[in-house]
Amino acid sequence: MAVNGHDLSDMLFMISDAAVPVWWTQNPSDHAVLTGWLAGPPTSAFARHDDAALIDLGVVALAGIFGKPVGDLRKELVAASATNWAKDPFARGAYSYATLDTRRAQDVLTHGGDGPVLISGEALYRGRDMGTVEAALASGLETARRILSQ
Repeated sequence: MAVNGHDLSDMLFMISDAAVPVWWTQNPSDHAVLTGWLAGPPTSAFARHDDAALIDLGVVALAGIFGKPVGDLRKELVAASATNWAKDPFARGAYSYATLDTRRAQDVLTHGGDGPVLISGEALYRGRDMGTVEAALASGLETARRILSQ
């Protein structure tokens, strides 16, 4: 697929200034699947939206990002689903968050021994924005550095 002269056939991840700012694909895959993600303080404006309204928000965001008519994207949409973490009584607005025991648990998981198993992921990131793709990538890079330094 080309948009504004750019080949997006191997796109994996995109960040924008749209209402739904983060998008990723399932590439490589035989299916054209996009996942949109909105988190943090901006979610409060959409907390009461139903799934249909959240999906519409995503379609409008994509139309703006790609400079395409909203109607054209709606015609091409085969299926859509929304998860509103703010409405989940167990997640309470987040799917990953720190607790009072987080740092101790991170120490155990990342420095638990000299065995063959090393663990990485967004929950092990020690920066400000755990629970993000960037956190997962940073944690993975740190684990790779540990492996390569041995």
